Amino acid sequence: MRRKSRRAVSQIIGTLFMLAIVVPVGTVIVTRGLNQIAEVNNHLASGVILENERGQESMVFEHVRFDPNSKQVSISLRNVGTIDSSIIKLTIVKMETQELIVNDQNVAKNAQPKVGFTISETANLSTTKWDDPLYKNSEYKIAITTEKGSFFEISARPFNT
Repeated sequence: MRRKSRRAVSQIIGTLFMLAIVVPVGTVIVTRGLNQIAEVNNHLASGVILENERGQESMVFEHVRFDPNSKQVSISLRNVGTIDSSIIKLTIVKMETQELIVNDQNVAKNAQPKVGFTISETANLSTTKWDDPLYKNSEYKIAITTEKGSFFEISARPFNT
């Protein structure tokens, strides 16, 4: 009787077995890598869009009115940019003492392009009105922040003094 060598058959089966393990693992690794690359691309693309939109935001302070007989302050603004903006924060600081007069974190005022609007706030004054000498002879820094992170500010004095 002759002996048959089956060594080649066992090598072929071993190779097929190795392929059966390597192909699914490799597919998982490649798929995960492609998903990660797509996430990075999306993140970078959204950052570029946000920066482009931020550059298109522009606000102009048209008028600031300090009501002499109350704590009310009205700020007239106009969106002179090319995109809709959403104002989320308004602060007013008394420059001489760095006293935070208004700190509204939830303004939620939408501003369409080329449209004016007014924001009215009640100030945190130690007296009952703006006409008090403690407040009427001071300068105030008024700042707004938009949802996209743009920041606009102006200095104002009560009653055009």
